[in-house]
Amino acid sequence: MMKNWKKIAAGALVASGLILFSNTQEAEAAAMSSVGPVTVKHGQSLSEVAAQYGTDVSEWKYANGLTTDQIQAGQQLNVALAYKVDAGDEMWFLADRYHTTVEDIKTLNGLQSSELTAGQTITIPVGKQETAPAVEAKAPVLQEAPAAKEAVKQEAPVAPAPVQKPSQQLKDAATAVTAPTAARPTPPPAPAAPAPADAKPVEAKPAAPTIAGMAYSKQLSATASAYGPGNIMWQWGGHTFTGTKVREGVIAVDPNVIPLGSKVWVTGYNSPLLPAGGFVATAEDTGGLIKGNRIDIYIDGTQAELRQFGMQDVKVYLLK
Repeated sequence: MMKNWKKIAAGALVASGLILFSNTQEAEAAAMSSVGPVTVKHGQSLSEVAAQYGTDVSEWKYANGLTTDQIQAGQQLNVALAYKVDAGDEMWFLADRYHTTVEDIKTLNGLQSSELTAGQTITIPVGKQETAPAVEAKAPVLQEAPAAKEAVKQEAPVAPAPVQKPSQQLKDAATAVTAPTAARPTPPPAPAAPAPADAKPVEAKPAAPTIAGMAYSKQLSATASAYGPGNIMWQWGGHTFTGTKVREGVIAVDPNVIPLGSKVWVTGYNSPLLPAGGFVATAEDTGGLIKGNRIDIYIDGTQAELRQFGMQDVKVYLLK
């Protein structure tokens, strides 16, 4: 039962199940468009990688142009991403966001048209971007002026040297020997500027860690419960603490631990009511019992289903 999920990037546990957070609303688009590629770990099979993301081996083969199931440790793979269509989504926009093409999305999902329906689940071959063939630029042919073609160097007629008297010849020879040719001095190279005494070597910043292809800044362990139509108190008209409508993809948090408005990656749970592997959620609600490392996940389920979810240990990561 997974209805009305908004922009859920159903990715796999990359290490162990983790949740990500973000402090800015603007980070949503950047986080969603930065999925993949993933690096194959030693001993991993293509079926294991596909299972972590809740997709099929055939979809990963298509996304990466593979003809067999064989992969190698260290190999970079484009992600075959499970995506739940939201109202207003257009296929051309999703193709542009995930660096792929409309035709690849249609082919991978067996679609005849690019029309999408809210609630529809499709697989997006992230990074399978068709690029136009490079056109070899030809150097322009410079045409020489007709007069310059095969120009023949013609020497000017040499006038006969005047006949000099013996005394004049001796005087000219002496002048040629005693008058040296003045040579232009070569300027010395400019000295290199000395490095400042207090100069410090520039240290490279370590790359930000990622989960499901998305960068995160913080990770914590949390205890999760579930709330929804089966046990929610509707005296607030079905709205969250921040005034938004309660819906799947929303979680209640302790604002002292997880700032309201954060985008997080939730994973590590065991429930058929949630996407396999993990999902991106938004911290928009609070609760009287939600204190410290506690979260409450909104699920559109019955009271029996919510009670069956119980209390589960999950991982939470703050998305950058």
